[in-house]
Amino acid sequence: MLLYIQYIIAGRQLEMNAIALIDGNNFYASCEQSINPYLRNKPLVILSNNDGCIIARSAEARILKIRMGEPYFKIKERLNKLGVIVLSSNYSLYGDMSKRLMNLLKKNCEKIEIYSIDEAFISIHRPHNKDLSPWARKLRTLIYQNLGLTITIGIAENKLRAKLANKLAKRINYSAGIFDLGITNDKNSYLKEINVDNIWGIGTQTSRWLRSKGIKNAKELKDMNQNELKKKLGVVGQRIQLELKGYQCLPIEEKRNQKKEIRVSRSFSKPITKLEELKHALAIYTIRASEKMRAQNLQASSITIFTRTSHYSKFNYQKSVYKKLVEATNDTNIILKIVIELSKEIYHPEYKLTKAGVLMQELSEFTYFQKSILNYSSKNKLDKERKLIQTIDSLNNKFKNEVITWGIAKKNQSWGMNRKLLSGTSITDIEKIPTIII
Repeated sequence: MLLYIQYIIAGRQLEMNAIALIDGNNFYASCEQSINPYLRNKPLVILSNNDGCIIARSAEARILKIRMGEPYFKIKERLNKLGVIVLSSNYSLYGDMSKRLMNLLKKNCEKIEIYSIDEAFISIHRPHNKDLSPWARKLRTLIYQNLGLTITIGIAENKLRAKLANKLAKRINYSAGIFDLGITNDKNSYLKEINVDNIWGIGTQTSRWLRSKGIKNAKELKDMNQNELKKKLGVVGQRIQLELKGYQCLPIEEKRNQKKEIRVSRSFSKPITKLEELKHALAIYTIRASEKMRAQNLQASSITIFTRTSHYSKFNYQKSVYKKLVEATNDTNIILKIVIELSKEIYHPEYKLTKAGVLMQELSEFTYFQKSILNYSSKNKLDKERKLIQTIDSLNNKFKNEVITWGIAKKNQSWGMNRKLLSGTSITDIEKIPTIII
């Protein structure tokens, strides 16, 4: 009961504030269409790593009923017949476009919580007439003019309702990509349109249990007996129900929670059998994982590396090895030496390895740096090592495309990721800027 009262008080205090969920429509496909005018208004699909499955579709491809997750090799002929353009995933492009999108959003809202590569919750104060439509239309226009991306905006009293409003904005034709559930007169009629399995926080098993109780949509979940719901789902279920009723239980979190681990792993385009190839792959993944740690001001106290054969292989093999570090670090030089040495322990010459990866674990903030008396280095030496790594990161961030890296990463990759259909355009590689001849 105390929890319920706290949420009611919070809801009354914040009734003049609104939360909006903003997301990019068909984000990966839209990024490709934004930088290549030829792709606009054409059916387009994006493939996963090693050109495996479909992970994104343009609006035109959705109309053709091409399903997400479909293996490319199974529908390649069908895509050709339908005239669908197929591209490999270009994550450097999508990441850069995401940064630009979030930077524009930050300038046009009071608080922002970046939820995923193409989604963000934002807090905005309602004007006296409570109508945020002019602000939303202006923001959609601004994003399209600057990035060529179309966004959908769902507005409500809290995060969960904003998620539902975003779904409704995509579903309702007259909404023009904007829907404000917070000021609609008949909220219940709209809540009935959202199936229970499409509610944020409701998983597959919970959805089945709710349906067995006759709960099929958001309206029915909102009105469900709260004691029965709390008994089954605990505080999480109570929070979902309260947010469906309009109370704000989850605040905007401008600072992300610290990650527990950072993982970089890839499947190889073809199986590898040599130790040198495994070392090469793990070295590249280690360099990337170390960069991610430094970008988030984190350091690792332990490392795990692993490799395995294909799940479909008759001769199954998988092995991992864990190493506790003497002291936490995010220095690529130190971590790279450890990983290369550990790679000998997971390698097996009799198996064809198809995947490998590294995990940086027991992460802590780099601000709290604890030196070990067993591994003493002078302050002068440590400062030089940090400045070297900072310089490498700075140059790579400025010029992109890893202008400076470790020698082991520059070997030829016979096992490298299969990206035969990668788009030839990029906004992160100076070498790919179009040349205009007059």
